[in-house]
Amino acid sequence: MLPEKIPLLQVSIGHESNAGQLIKRSTYEFRYLAPQAEQPRVALLMPASAQLTWQDGDLFPVMDQNLPEGDLFMRLRAAFPKQPLSPMHLLALIGKNGIGRLGFRLPDVPPAPPAPLLTKETLLNTAYTPEVFDELVRAYLSTGAGIAGMQPKIMVPDRPTIPIPSLIVKAASPSYPGLAANEYLCLKAAHLAGIATPKFDLSHDGQMLILDRFDLSPTADGHIERLGFEDIAALAGLRVRDVLADRKYQGSYQRIAELIKQLQLPRINLHRFFEQVAFTILVRNGDGHLKNYGILYRSADDAWLAPMFDVVTTAIYRYARYSGGPTLEDRTMALKLFSGKHQTRTYPTEDELLTFGSKVCEVSNPREVLQRIRGGMREAMQEARRDERIPGTLREEIGKVWDEAM
Repeated sequence: MLPEKIPLLQVSIGHESNAGQLIKRSTYEFRYLAPQAEQPRVALLMPASAQLTWQDGDLFPVMDQNLPEGDLFMRLRAAFPKQPLSPMHLLALIGKNGIGRLGFRLPDVPPAPPAPLLTKETLLNTAYTPEVFDELVRAYLSTGAGIAGMQPKIMVPDRPTIPIPSLIVKAASPSYPGLAANEYLCLKAAHLAGIATPKFDLSHDGQMLILDRFDLSPTADGHIERLGFEDIAALAGLRVRDVLADRKYQGSYQRIAELIKQLQLPRINLHRFFEQVAFTILVRNGDGHLKNYGILYRSADDAWLAPMFDVVTTAIYRYARYSGGPTLEDRTMALKLFSGKHQTRTYPTEDELLTFGSKVCEVSNPREVLQRIRGGMREAMQEARRDERIPGTLREEIGKVWDEAM
């Protein structure tokens, strides 16, 4: 059990274990402690060189982005029925394990003992059932609370040399059958198209997707470096957890491109962003919202677009706007392509997508990008026909959607 109230948390930034303090009074306050010239920044837009103390009426977006939501939040609520779960409590539960390089701990409280290792090979050979995944979540909840998202997922440690969970495990969902295989197939197509993705694999029964964290980077001396990470919603100053989750669907892909330009990232990042948007559109992923794009960084001068993640063909699933209502197909994008009040979320024509690539993302030959993506989709579908882990019905449904989009 955690204290009833948590007024202060110690904040680590990468290997700096006592880099700052997060204080909750009537507002939130972050203080850098003993800042040095090379002090890593708590957020891309919150450097110690600008000011040592930062205040906000709400939790800072770089911290809010990792607060558990959806399935994981409900599991925490069930595990701690009498425990307050304020943002400060949730950060204490996240500890040092959140995506990115921030860690949180209660002052004068010893760290929790490390969780037992679970290798990727063991996970791949695990036969999935809802009960098995429930046991997995219960065993690793204390080490895996630092990952946001609505679908069932957990983080587990797989290597003794890395002191934090290094694998993300996503499970099947009753509401979205075949979700793990769906995302695996999309990631395979992206990889074959030359788009950067995390390392990924599918369990032998096709029910769990296993991903390597993309915010951990090996160093020349054999150690692991934790990279800073902020999703686009956080960089835009939005808090989107729980009832405010619709905020991640507000905006446009053009606005994200403009933000990349404002951050003065190398131009190649705009080109990579176009690849990700074009892929999202061609595979009919209607959930490519603001939290599914992000920036990795070591410093303001060393930042780049994160690889593609959380991508599925949502158009094969049906949903109801209200209980007992008619089932509908997901046939719109999460965001508008272009900015402007008269723009829509309707999937764009090829000419509109080419215009977005050339005018907004400054790609010299956007048509070649689309051809490369289509080639990756065709090759992935050919491989899926020989992959017993991909259910035939799922493959046919996704194939039909992809054929219509291409």
